Amino acid sequence: MPHGILVADLHLAPDENQDMWTLNLELPEFTDALYYAPFQKHAINPDLDLWPEAYNQCHPLPVSPSDIHDLKRGGMFLLLRLTSGSFVAILPIVSTEVMTWLQGTDSGLALAASHFGHMELNVTAPLLAVAENTCPYAAVRDVWGAARKQLDSFHLREEKALPEVFRYLGWCTWEQYRDDISESLILEAIDSIEREDLPIRWVLIDDGHLQISGAFTSITADGGAEAPDDAQDRKLAGFQPDLNKFPHGWERIQNRIRQSKKIKWSGIWLNFNGYWGGIASENNLGAINQHLCAISEVTKLPKSTAEDAGAFYDAWIRQQAESGFNFIKVDNESQNVPLYRGSSSNAVRAANVNHQALEDAVEKHLDGMINCMAHSNLCAFNARFSQVTRCSEDYAKEDLWRAKHHLHNSFGNMLWMGQTIWGDHDMFHSSDPVAGAVMARSKAISGGPVYLSDASGDFDPELVRPLCLSSGRILMPLAPAVPVPSSLFVDPYEADAAFCVIAPLVDQCAVWAAYNLTSPEKSVSAVLRMEDYSAAGALIDENWEAPAEGLIVWDEVSQTCARMLAADPEGLSFSLKTFSDIFLLLSPVFHGWAVIGLRNKYLAPQACHVHSRGHEYLELSCEDAGK
Repeated sequence: MPHGILVADLHLAPDENQDMWTLNLELPEFTDALYYAPFQKHAINPDLDLWPEAYNQCHPLPVSPSDIHDLKRGGMFLLLRLTSGSFVAILPIVSTEVMTWLQGTDSGLALAASHFGHMELNVTAPLLAVAENTCPYAAVRDVWGAARKQLDSFHLREEKALPEVFRYLGWCTWEQYRDDISESLILEAIDSIEREDLPIRWVLIDDGHLQISGAFTSITADGGAEAPDDAQDRKLAGFQPDLNKFPHGWERIQNRIRQSKKIKWSGIWLNFNGYWGGIASENNLGAINQHLCAISEVTKLPKSTAEDAGAFYDAWIRQQAESGFNFIKVDNESQNVPLYRGSSSNAVRAANVNHQALEDAVEKHLDGMINCMAHSNLCAFNARFSQVTRCSEDYAKEDLWRAKHHLHNSFGNMLWMGQTIWGDHDMFHSSDPVAGAVMARSKAISGGPVYLSDASGDFDPELVRPLCLSSGRILMPLAPAVPVPSSLFVDPYEADAAFCVIAPLVDQCAVWAAYNLTSPEKSVSAVLRMEDYSAAGALIDENWEAPAEGLIVWDEVSQTCARMLAADPEGLSFSLKTFSDIFLLLSPVFHGWAVIGLRNKYLAPQACHVHSRGHEYLELSCEDAGK
C-alpha cells in the first residue's frame, strides 16, 4: 500500500441509484488491526447500522486479518500492526464534495465514497491518507499531518489553544435534569452551586430550552443511537428560548451569573440542525427564512451556499453572545448529511458549508465550542477553530455497563480524534455510587473539560477537589490519555488483561491508569512496563528514555509508593477483581530526587514546578498549599 495521499478522479452516480463507488485496498501483511466504526461489537446496540450519522457511537474494535471481510461500513480510521513490527495508519478523507469511509467486502477491505446527492458528480478529490512508522502514536500523528497538508478545512490540535473556560471546573444540567429544565430550576441550581464548597466556574444549560414546534414532551432515548425516539418531529421554531419555561428569556439567569462570586462563564446547548428534526417550515425566524430551503413539506435547513449558511449560523450564534453566553455545545452534528440526503444535489457539500459557517460564527462571537454527536470524519475534517469534541457515548449515573463502555471509548477514540481536538469525556455525577470515584480520576487524565451534573447537596467534594486547584483550574495532562501499546489491540471486555492508558505530565512525569472493563466480569491483570512510560513521551513527540535512576510510582488509590528500575524486565504487576481502576503517578528520579507533587491532587506533578535540582538540593514551587 503506497504511503501519502491517494487522489483520484471520481464519477459518482446519483445517491438513489445506490451505485456506490468503491476501491479495494491491498493491505500489507499484518498481525493485528484496530478498526474505528460506529455500532460495532460491544456497542450500546451493535445491531444498528446508522451511517453516515454515527452519532457518538464510534467504537475502536481490535480485529484479526480474518475479520477484515466482516467489518461494518463507516470505518473512520484503521491502525495496523505489521508482521515487520511497524505500524500503518489509514485515514479516509472528507473533502469539499466527497466523504469516504472504510468497509469490509468479500474481497477484503474497501474504500467507499459518496456525495449523498441526487445528481451525478465528477470530481478530482483526495480520498485516503496512509502513514507508516515504528511507533503507533507517530504513525497516527503522521497520517493526520499528511491530511493537514492537503486540506485547510481543519486544524490540528497543536495549532489551536484550549479556551480558558474549559480549563476550569464546570457543571451541566443534562444528566441530572435531562430536558426538564426551567428558569426557576436554573436559578435554584446556581444558588446551590454558590453554597457548595467547590470552585465551580461555569455552567452549561443543555437541551430543554429551545422554542420548538408542536407540544413539548420529554425526550426519551431511542435504545442505542442516543437521539430522541421522535427526533423527526422535533423542529426549531425560533431563536428565542421557550417562554413558557423561561418567561424572562435569559435576562434573570444572566443577571444572577453576573452577581455570582463563583461562576464566571456560561454556555448554552444548541442543535446543529436547528433541532433534532431540523427547522420547522412554520417558524418565527422572519427574514432568516430567505436563507433556508425546504427539505420536506414541514422541514427546512440552510441553503447550500456559504452566504446562506453563514446568515443562519451567524444570526443564531450572535444571539447567544448577546444573551450573555460565552460558549456553546452543539449536538447532533453527524445527522446533517442524512437530513439533506434525498433533497440536496450534494449533501456532503451542504454539510461542509454548514460546518464552516458554524465554525466562523463561533470564532467571531464566542470563546469556544464543544462538538457532540460528531463521530464522523466529516465533522473531524471541519474542526478548523473548534477545540473540543465528545469522544464517547453519554455517561449515565449508576449504569455499570455504560460506565465500562464510556471509559473504553473515551480513551480509545482519542487515539485518532486527539490529533485534531481535545476530548470531551462528558459530565459525571461525583455522587455516583457505582462509578463516581473511577470517573473522577478518569476525567483528570482526559485532557479535556471536566464538569459535574450532581443535584444540589449531592456533590462529593472529596472526589472533586483533587481535580483542580482552589481557583477551579483543572490540573490537566500535557496530552490526552490514550491506550498504552499493550492495550491497543486488546478487547478489554473479553480479555484477561486490564485496559491501560497513559498521559504525559510536566518534568517528564506521567500518569498511568488501568481498568477492569470485562463483561461478564472477571479478574484481570495489569502490568506497568517501562515502554508505557516511553509512550507518554511519544504522545508529545518527545523521546523519553527509561530514567537511569528509575521511576518512583505513586499509587493514588492505595496511597502507596514503589520504585521501578530501568532494567526491570518484569515491570510492576497488579490485579483488578471487579470494575475498578489503578491510578499511578510515574515520577523519574534525577540526581536522587523524584517529585511526586501535591498528594491531595490526582495529577500531583501538575501543581508543582521544579526550578533546579542537584544531588544535595531541590528548588521547586507549588501553586496551592498541599501535602
